[in-house]
Amino acid sequence: MKRITRTVAVDDLRGLLDGTFGAYLAYVVDGEAEAVRVRAQRDGERWLVELPAAAPLEDGARVVLLIDDGEFYFELRGARARGTLRDAGAGQREVVPEKIVTWDYAAMRERTS
Repeated sequence: MKRITRTVAVDDLRGLLDGTFGAYLAYVVDGEAEAVRVRAQRDGERWLVELPAAAPLEDGARVVLLIDDGEFYFELRGARARGTLRDAGAGQREVVPEKIVTWDYAAMRERTS
């Protein structure tokens, strides 16, 4: 049976992840799921976000950062970083990823393993 994958390496999404980009940050407060739009950027291996003042998140909060792009099926691409927040200075917070998932539907191919 053939297996198809849309998974790509983080570096394969350079065009999407270069510079500052819009993203969503999801988290849970008092048992309720919340999501806010954030400005984000990658600095080497670091995932940095600027939170709105209304986001009540402390260091160590568990979060999911979602970056996606594309309008049509074969244009869809993105990354999801799940982890914890910590202060990064200069009004920014860092998402310290425990797991990163990336995809690019235009790069779909038969899996080799």
